[in-house]
Amino acid sequence: MIEQKISLSKLVISSTLVVALSLGSSASLFSPVLTVSAADTNHSNLQIVSVIDKDHYLLSDGSMWSMSMKGPWHSEYQFQGITAGMNNEYYGWTTSGQAMKWDDITQEIEVIAGMNNVAQISGNGIVLHKDGKVNMIGSGKPDTLPNSVKLLDAFNDSYATLKQSGDILYYKDDKSGLGRKIGSYPDAVSIKQDEIAIAVLRSDGSVTLLDLLSGDAPQVIANDAVSIEWQGSTRSLLVVKKDGSVWSYSRSNGFAPQQVSELTNIAQVVYSPKGIYAQTKNGDWVEDTNKTVTPLQAPYISDLKLVLSKTNASVGDKINAQIQEVYSNGSINIRPASANELSVAPSPIAEVLSDGTIKVKAIGNATITLTTDTLTAQSPLNGTTEEALTGAVMINGSVYLPLQTVFKAIGGTILVNGNQFKVNWGTNTIVLNKNSAVAQINNQAVQMKGKVQTSGSQTVFPATLLASISKDSKVNWDTKYQQALLQVNGSTITIQSDKTLKLIKQEEIGNLTRLLGKSYWVNYYLKAGERFSKVTIKDINAEKDAYNKTRFVIQFVDRKGKKYLSERLTGEEITSLLSDTEQFFNYDIRSKYNWSQATWNRIINAEVVEGMTSRQVLLSWGNPDKKTVTKDNGHTIEIWSYIGENYLNMLGIGDGVVYEIFSI
Repeated sequence: MIEQKISLSKLVISSTLVVALSLGSSASLFSPVLTVSAADTNHSNLQIVSVIDKDHYLLSDGSMWSMSMKGPWHSEYQFQGITAGMNNEYYGWTTSGQAMKWDDITQEIEVIAGMNNVAQISGNGIVLHKDGKVNMIGSGKPDTLPNSVKLLDAFNDSYATLKQSGDILYYKDDKSGLGRKIGSYPDAVSIKQDEIAIAVLRSDGSVTLLDLLSGDAPQVIANDAVSIEWQGSTRSLLVVKKDGSVWSYSRSNGFAPQQVSELTNIAQVVYSPKGIYAQTKNGDWVEDTNKTVTPLQAPYISDLKLVLSKTNASVGDKINAQIQEVYSNGSINIRPASANELSVAPSPIAEVLSDGTIKVKAIGNATITLTTDTLTAQSPLNGTTEEALTGAVMINGSVYLPLQTVFKAIGGTILVNGNQFKVNWGTNTIVLNKNSAVAQINNQAVQMKGKVQTSGSQTVFPATLLASISKDSKVNWDTKYQQALLQVNGSTITIQSDKTLKLIKQEEIGNLTRLLGKSYWVNYYLKAGERFSKVTIKDINAEKDAYNKTRFVIQFVDRKGKKYLSERLTGEEITSLLSDTEQFFNYDIRSKYNWSQATWNRIINAEVVEGMTSRQVLLSWGNPDKKTVTKDNGHTIEIWSYIGENYLNMLGIGDGVVYEIFSI
């Protein structure tokens, strides 16, 4: 669906609407004068300008409301007019001359191919083009249809045309293209037909009736008219007069006038099986059902909801903001928020970017406010950090925090000049000097409970300084994990010390922390890498198995930084695994034996050849499944058997050296 989006504007109709041209059996075309006006209520100030019935109408911004089985829906095509067809189908045409079609089920609009420069659609898809040609949607016979047409009016599949010459033709068989001339009225400004008669509104305000059945002489049935409309197939004509009164002329009583007394100050009427719809001279629309008149109001936005893509976001994240516009008829429109509709408080936490996204700048709680012409909506936003800060330290019983990382995290900006730090935080300007216990806060000297100094690789400051700047700031020391907890901007920041991670890990994995950082050389435990490669235990993580029991996974790292993970193990299994020389060595075995690289390559590839020593065989194939030992003339003879389901490998070893290999 191709949509031409426009924003809601403050347009109201400020002058009397003069009917210029009829738009088929259920809509009228007129040219309202639009002026800008201030909003009085919490709606868009868009007015209804054209009506099919109470569920289908065109607004002053070119958008259209329609009803389907799913409920009311809104389309923002730039419509020029809309009309009802047959079988629950509807048609529209845009300001650019496109023809559109939709139904009351799918809420989908179809752009009709091949229909360009459309000026009007009437009845069941009868199209008048701006060049005066007429064809029909889906007819396939445009060349046989009328041209030089000024006006048309269709009722179901029949239609009448007013040509530029003033000739009025009636078409009953819509596919023949052959029309019957009914009369000629060069001064006609509107025509309406109901398959029985054609009513002609002339420039002098008279209404002439042309009978399509009897061939009776034309009959003038009304004067001082500005608008006419047949009441469907009831054979009654509604006439709006210059004084705003509405009159009904029925075939059943010889077209004698009867005033529709409940309608006054009217500019035009539209008939629908659901009722009569009338537009007053000031532009408002009313519905007349069984002589009960009620206002027909365009849906307005009764409520707004602001929806953020995330309400908890890390510093640096960008968040999308969407608006849910809840209309008075229950329809909900979702659109992205624009930058000028959004604001943030407090501003150091986040900022609204030019594209309407929100960027988190600092840790803390903020409120995002959406403001339209008359309505507001809010959503909370919590700025967080994915990782805790580091560098907290306890000095002489006082908590110190890393200067640059903390102030940046809470939304401050820092200018460093040698040993001086100038911090802008909110409305405050703070100047700190290394090795000094005096801070300048907004040009006022403040004595701190300690001096700014270096700890490790960072410059730290006494945490109590924050409380003296902001009453909402507070720092606590977590003795269990040796870390600082900073409460600021309604949020809590954790600043770890150099002991924190070890304490956390010790709680998680207990005395397995003794293994962290230790190195081993792989033997047969290939989950840790290649044989005889050196690996280091970088981490051990606790996990829950399917039975909710704690198990541990070792993270090995080789010299190239590649990581390997063990299977889930108990603490006892980890200890056993690392002490089993079949799986790991605690030293580089290759440094113990001065063997050639070719020999080591055979061992790594699990190869055994004649001439290898028994120690080399053990490293290559491991311990045999069966071993027999005999003596022969002072020599020790051993037979090593390696037995599998589908193989048998036997080695003959004399005096510790392989002399024969047998495999089946």
